[in-house]
This record gives sequence, C-alpha cells and structure tokens, in this order.
Amino acid sequence: MATLFVEELANLDFAYLDPQRGLVGETYLLDLELTGDLDAQGMVLDFGRVKREIRDAAERLVDHKLVVPAQSPAVAYDASVNRVLLTLVAGGMIEVVCPSQALCLIDAGQVGIDTVAAAVREVVRGQVPGNVSDVDVVLRPEQIDGAWYHYCHGLRKHDGDCQRIAHGHRSRIRIERAGRRDEGLERAWAARWNDHFLATGSDELPAQRVAHRRFGYDAPQGHFELELPASLVDILPTDTTVEQLAEFTATTLAGQLGEPVAVRAYEGVRKGARAMASGVAG
Repeated sequence: MATLFVEELANLDFAYLDPQRGLVGETYLLDLELTGDLDAQGMVLDFGRVKREIRDAAERLVDHKLVVPAQSPAVAYDASVNRVLLTLVAGGMIEVVCPSQALCLIDAGQVGIDTVAAAVREVVRGQVPGNVSDVDVVLRPEQIDGAWYHYCHGLRKHDGDCQRIAHGHRSRIRIERAGRRDEGLERAWAARWNDHFLATGSDELPAQRVAHRRFGYDAPQGHFELELPASLVDILPTDTTVEQLAEFTATTLAGQLGEPVAVRAYEGVRKGARAMASGVAG
C-alpha cells in the first residue's frame, strides 16, 4: 500500500446559503490523498489523471455554484423551476432562481468546511480506479495576513461560469494610501463588503418583498434572478469584475481622502487586479 498526495489540487470558489449570515462567498483550497495498491505503472494513480479527472470532478460539483443545505429547515427548493428560498433568522428572505447547473444541493443541514469536504470526497471516490482503497479530501481556507472578506456577485456578460448570479469568493485586499500600506483602511473596506452581494445597478428588477432588492438577467447558461435584504447588498454603477471592483475601491477612497490610493483586490486565491486613483479632481 502507498499514499499519493497532491497539495492545492484546486481552488474552489462558490457561494452558500446560511440562515444566520445569508448568502456567503467562500474559497477553499483542496488537498488530496489517495491510498491503495500500486498499479502496473508502479503508481497509485498517475498525476496527470489526478489533475485532469479528479480536479475536474471536484470543480464540477461546487466551483462557481450556489451550495444549498438541502436538509436545512430554513431552505425550500422547488426543482420544477430551480427556485431556492432561504428564511433568515434575522428576518427577510433570500430567493435564487437559476439553471440547475448553477446549484449544488448537499445532503446536510448546514454548509461548512466538513460538509462540503464530505460531498467532494464522495464525488472523488466515484472517479478513482479499483486499486485505490481510501480517499482523503481536506479543504482549507487560504492563510491571509491582513484583511479579507466574503462576497458574492454575478457577471451577466461573462461567457463562463462567472455569469452565475450567486457565486462568490473569500478574498484579501491590500490598500496603499499615499504610497504606504494602510491596514485600517483594509479592515474598514473588508467590513463594508463582508457577506454582501455586490450588484450591478443596471441588473436591478422590482423587488417582491419590502426592504429587499432584486436583480436578474439572461446569460448564455440561462435566466438568473436573486432577491435578498437590502442590508446585504452594495450596488455599484459598473459590472463587478475584479478589475472594476479594484477601480471602484481606489476611486471611492481617493475621493474621500483627497490623496492617491492604490488597491490590490483579489478574487479568491492568487489572482486579482490592481488599480490606482489620484484623489485630485480633474
């Protein structure tokens, strides 16, 4: 018997529903171990197959999807129209309408690192050959030195999975004010956007509930709508690509402070965009 391991096999970016927090963006790193007998090549499993087949299976399950705790009493799911409703403890509702390929229903009462890992483990078990006797999946958040926030968004114009209206990320942010890092500004901005849906103003629709906001659009994968309490939304005048989020952050802060601001905004792990604003009216 031998054990093969792959660290950081995948970055899984997704959103999930939580009765306390609402719509939560998350990013987990995936570590994998496979234990079993050696095959004819002297391997537990070829690394090429691990990266191609197992990583793809894990990403198909949850990446850029809305993960729904199907056993939660706060959740109601209508499969005929792919509508999910979440009743929030603090009051209000979250309603999501989307194609089935944008949803991942897990057999659990809540979404957490352990329940998502268990769902990924089951999918991986279905991909490994018979010589593999044990599968160990570990999910973990990125270790971040500084401020970070959970956020969700949807990109109507995107031709890939980012078009899904309820997907999200856990992201760090770095802000420099007049050439020097300002950790206080980083914490303040992270608090502004933590557990928020970052919406594009032109996507707004009439809300069906008091004190809620509703957004929707048609995209290549189908029709998407999302309604949630107004307190959980920040509406931007642009699309919410990471490039535009970085620019919006820099411009907003530079205007408030009246001095140059540089922003390094992340979208999940090890990717993002930089933007600068002078703070000088021109």
